[in-house]
Amino acid sequence: MIDLIPAGRISSGALDAERARMDIVANNLANAQSVGKEGNVYQRKVAIFESVYDEQLGGNDLSDLGGVRLAEIANDTSRKPTMEYMPFHPEADENGMVMTPNISPMEEMVDMITATRAYEANLSILRESRKMADKTIDIMKA
Repeated sequence: MIDLIPAGRISSGALDAERARMDIVANNLANAQSVGKEGNVYQRKVAIFESVYDEQLGGNDLSDLGGVRLAEIANDTSRKPTMEYMPFHPEADENGMVMTPNISPMEEMVDMITATRAYEANLSILRESRKMADKTIDIMKA
């Protein structure tokens, strides 16, 4: 069978990956104000992507790349959790300090905007690929 929309398969995988990335960012933002003690606090998560090759997908010889997929969700170890003074918090230690996650809401919003733009770009490619396939079918009918 002829694949009239080869870019569609690649863009579809990218849409799935970016949606997962947006879910991770949303989860990070939801946990930005969580607290803990004794090293038990939410740690920021990041999406790790990997290339997908066509031979792994059982594809044809038109291209050796098959797109991208989410390889894993990893903990971000670039920053350590911070300690904040909240003496009346139930999780505060004997010095009134509470451990907060290594999450910067500003950085998460930038990640969300980047993921949204990548999602929109892949959606646009998918739409244009479909238009081209429709025109190809119309030409083949004539």
